[in-house]
Amino acid sequence: MNDNAKSVRGYDRLAKVYRGLEICLFGNALHRARLALLDQLPRVHRALVLGDGTGRLLEQLCITQPDCRITSVDQSRQMLNQQRRRVERIGAIDRVDLIQADARSYDVPKNHFDLVVAAFFLDCFSEDELAENVPRFLAGLRDDGTFYFVDFVWPSSTWRRRQATAYQWLMHRFFRWQTGLPNRRLVDLDSVLATQNLVLTHSADRLHPMMACRCYRVQR
Repeated sequence: MNDNAKSVRGYDRLAKVYRGLEICLFGNALHRARLALLDQLPRVHRALVLGDGTGRLLEQLCITQPDCRITSVDQSRQMLNQQRRRVERIGAIDRVDLIQADARSYDVPKNHFDLVVAAFFLDCFSEDELAENVPRFLAGLRDDGTFYFVDFVWPSSTWRRRQATAYQWLMHRFFRWQTGLPNRRLVDLDSVLATQNLVLTHSADRLHPMMACRCYRVQR
């Protein structure tokens, strides 16, 4: 079995228990982080959502952006099925395109979206993969488009970093077992984003010592 097939099968397996895993480790903190700055987003007409899993953020984005056409890309069919049920329940399925694809091979249309969303998604990639793919994802944004970033970050204090190291070791070990995740550690995502043409517009970095939610404007 190749690495991508193992990853797809792993996330398909985890789809029904994913929310429970989140609660066991972090309570409701991950979901609070996902939604922290939704009310700061401007009105948008086209959005790309990358790897939203069971679709809890996608559902809220449909509610808060009623005029938006949303493309949601995820490699797991079972995760997309859960997304479909969520958006059907709120009557928004006609505005959502669900695409089963590995984001690394998804052909992002350039200069097409007002908003790109990556929530607890970029932490799945290695440094080399991020260097190759983050510019591709951001190239999908129109001038002055918004990048909505939510993810794990390294805390600044020493003892919090030790705590984060333990959590990250546990999570990476589990997902490596279940999905073949190649990463052995969390890449410094702040350093990755610092190399892009992004201007920070809103930030919620105190939701949890290991999590950040930020809005960036792309600047070309």
